[in-house]
This record gives sequence, C-alpha cells and structure tokens, in this order.
Amino acid sequence: MNSGDSKKKKTGARRTGPTPGSRPARRASVRLKKAAGPLLLITGEHSGDLLAADLVHELRLAGYEDFFGTGGDAMAAEGVELLEHVREMTVIGFIEAFKAYRRLKALADRVLEEAVRRGAVAAVLVDYPGFNLRFARMLKAAGIRVIYLVSPQIWAWHYSRIKTIRENVDLMLTLFPFEKDMYAAEGVEAECIGHPLIRRIPRRLRREEPLPVVRRPPDITVGLLPGSRRSEVSRLLGPMLGAARLIRKRYPRARILLAGADENLEPLIESVRLQYADVDVEYHRGRTLRIMEESDVAIVASGTATLETAYFRTPMILLYRVGWFNFLFGTLVIRTRFIGIVNILARRQASLELLQSEVTPENIFQEFLKITTDREYRDAIVAELDHVRRTLGRGNPASVAAGHIERFLSAEGR
Repeated sequence: MNSGDSKKKKTGARRTGPTPGSRPARRASVRLKKAAGPLLLITGEHSGDLLAADLVHELRLAGYEDFFGTGGDAMAAEGVELLEHVREMTVIGFIEAFKAYRRLKALADRVLEEAVRRGAVAAVLVDYPGFNLRFARMLKAAGIRVIYLVSPQIWAWHYSRIKTIRENVDLMLTLFPFEKDMYAAEGVEAECIGHPLIRRIPRRLRREEPLPVVRRPPDITVGLLPGSRRSEVSRLLGPMLGAARLIRKRYPRARILLAGADENLEPLIESVRLQYADVDVEYHRGRTLRIMEESDVAIVASGTATLETAYFRTPMILLYRVGWFNFLFGTLVIRTRFIGIVNILARRQASLELLQSEVTPENIFQEFLKITTDREYRDAIVAELDHVRRTLGRGNPASVAAGHIERFLSAEGR
C-alpha cells in the first residue's frame, strides 16, 4: 500500500441528509436587545471555558450584554465577569473531589447568592457535572431557569442522574444526536448543537506546522498517539513501539510518526524510546492533527483523540489500559458495550478496541495487518468513520446553541 492510494480513504463515503449543527439555528422572531437580567455561566474546566467563550461571543451578537460566573481566560477575554477561575475548580479523582467538597460547596452558595442579588435571567451550566448537577438543584429552588450545555455522559454511567436532570434542567443542549433522542424519551426538552471539534480542528490544523517532506514515498504511514496523560503514555507507548517494530519488518519503508502532546512528558517518552532504539520513529510534538491526517493507520489511546482521528476518516486501533482497580470498577458501572467514543457513536465496533492485557504488540500488529491487507474490511471502517464524523455536525455549534437559548428565553419571557 502506498501513501497515494491511501488518501482515497479520506473521501470515500458520500454525505447525505441533514446533520446536527449543519447551519446556525434560526434566531427567535422576537429579538431581545437586552435580556431582562444578566446571564450566569458556570464551568470548572478548560474545555468548558472555550465552549462558553464561543457561546458568549454569539450571544453578544444577539444583543445580550451582561455575563458573570465561573470560567477561565477565554471567557474573561469575551467580557465575562469571573467570580472564580477554573484553575481553582479543577478536581481529578475521587479523593481530590472528597477533599474539595467543602470549598466547592461554599463557592456554590456564594455564586447562588450573587445570582439572586443580580436577578440572573437564567444560568447556563457547561459540562462539569459533579458540580453543576448539584448546583442546578440549588438554582431551580431559587427560581432561576437552568440551561445545560454538554450532556453528562449518563448513557455511559450514572443513568440515575436522569431524575435530577428532569427535575432541574429546563433545556439540555447536547453534542450528539442520540443524546437528544435519549432525553426526548425521558421527557426532557433537548436540542442537539453538534460537536465543537468540527469547528476547532480546521483552525488548529492551520496553526500546526506541516510535517517534514520525505524524499522517498513510504510504503505506508503509521501514526502513534499514546495520549496526553503520564499514565497513558507509560502504559501504552511501549506496546505501540513494539508493534511499530513488527510493522517495520513487514514494511521496511514504513513511516512511523509519534505524536507528543505535552513537553513535560518528553523525558518519559525518550526513556521508553531508548528501549526501542532499533525502531526508526519520527517524534513530533504539537503536530498531532497533522499526524492523524497523514496516517494510513493510527494507533490511538482511547479518548478525545479518537474523535479527532475519525474527523480525518483514518482507520485506527483503539488502546485502553488503566490500573486494574479502576478497570474493574468501571466494568461495574459503565452501561455501554464499548469504551471508545467512536464506537459508542457508531453503535458498533467501527474500530477494534484492545483492552488491558489485550494491549500487546502482537495483537496491535495483527489488526494492523487486517486493515492494510483486507480492502473490504478497511473500506467498511472508513464508511463507519464517515458516519461518525457526520454525527458531529457541521458549522458553528456555539451559534446553534445561542439560537436555541435565545428562543428559549424569548418564549419564557412571553
């Protein structure tokens, strides 16, 4: 397989039918020059800060002017008055969450008091479910309307949260179409806005430096994406490089591209690479999307990177390996058949998942061989990835969300 043939995979399946977020939602017939009061926005994570900032930008175009809440630098740059910065709200793990409970409860009380004092017209809660679902109940009791942006993943675990959502959320804005259908069946008003990756990936891609041009076209190009967390890299990079060694034996002129997401992880990456010094690997930090785009096959740590890889319709092998306690606990609470979000969206195994002890160089290599030697198998994967990409929507999700929020507040006002 040469790299020229492989690029046909990126344009394989035709797009048909409407897609969520394919065009900005129509503005409400009654334009509000100013809301009846300020809008409260709450997020406690960097990703939520970016999405909320885009939303505020669109709401300003619709005439809303007064915003306050919790967030980060992106929201502050859009003129949101921050009562707390996300860096003081980020909590990872059960133990940290337990330790932070009293501090976050005090923050919730303070923000609610401020929302009541200012006469907030509504609250937009962005992701951050551990805090926001509890806060939604407090807002509802205070008579403040609640809009939730980015559904908690109750379809994967904690479906019992649906009761809290039904009682306390007035409008749920989802990223995926199946989530809207799920809420409709439960009697929750919901709209799908599409996924922000669709808008962000082209912008990020333009900012990334192109990969070096090679003199001789490779037999095949393989991307290794071991993740952005230390635990992921330490558990997955070794098997990936072991598989790369086997790939190199099969395809002597293969181009192996290793993605680096964080410079703080480079000492760890180099220490693992030393164990596979015989494998010629190109390491590129800050060019993850370029690697996904260029690769004929990608070997990817399960997570958001799988959605980004699906955007380029690049066949992939998903790897998932965590501590055994976390894995066993997860098997008790997770409700889905699959781990990878790509397969959850496809509702079938569009890309093979290798879990825990299955993550070996030999298993990775065997799936790699199947993808590269069985054209029918590969084409089926590409078609599924094209379907997944279409479920992410098109256009500007923040604009779609702003349209739904404006209509909701206009209807409530009337």
